[in-house]
Amino acid sequence: CPAHVPVQAYLRKARQGKYQEAVGLIKTQNPFPAVCGRICNKRCEAACTRGTIDEPVAIDDVKRFIAEKDLEAEYRYVPEVIPPTTRGGFPEKIAIVGAGPAGLTCAYYLATMGYAPTVFEREEKPGGMMAYGIPAYKLPRDVVEAEIDILRELGVEIRCGVEVGKDVTIAQLRQEGFRGFYVAVGLQSGGRLNIPGDDAQGVTAGIDFMRRVNGGQET
Repeated sequence: CPAHVPVQAYLRKARQGKYQEAVGLIKTQNPFPAVCGRICNKRCEAACTRGTIDEPVAIDDVKRFIAEKDLEAEYRYVPEVIPPTTRGGFPEKIAIVGAGPAGLTCAYYLATMGYAPTVFEREEKPGGMMAYGIPAYKLPRDVVEAEIDILRELGVEIRCGVEVGKDVTIAQLRQEGFRGFYVAVGLQSGGRLNIPGDDAQGVTAGIDFMRRVNGGQET
């Protein structure tokens, strides 16, 4: 988590059994705690001062536990939305290019601020590297989808299979009434090892391999 996330606050709420309040605190800075709880590299725990005494607090495990409680709840946490930012009586429309973590995070917070964000994604499903770059055993697809469902609850529209610049242009989106644009196209590119044979037939980058697997082109 970023340093300014109220870690002590949501740990205290978890200890008190107030799990929905805890997930609400987490989501003030991180709309994907169930994802983060599974793949985070735990830098907050490395910085935990409790580690100077015995062991750091298991912050990431607690976050995952809190997120699991929310996923299992009959009524999941959906943040309050402030009165809409309107233009001509309608919420102001914002176009977001890319449905990866950055684009979806932008959409989440814009929605809570009263805007009407629409996310355009060229792939067939949203999530970016969350959906295409991580093995399912590490990050189950239903967890990613459940986190994204909350954005839909907030009114975020996600249009998949649409490549901005090819299927639709910025000029056309302006004609549709979009007033602002956030470009979050990402950089899903695998690096080379720079050793002899790294360009041989059959050698492929991990990211490219995972994209094929998660996209159903390879098993």
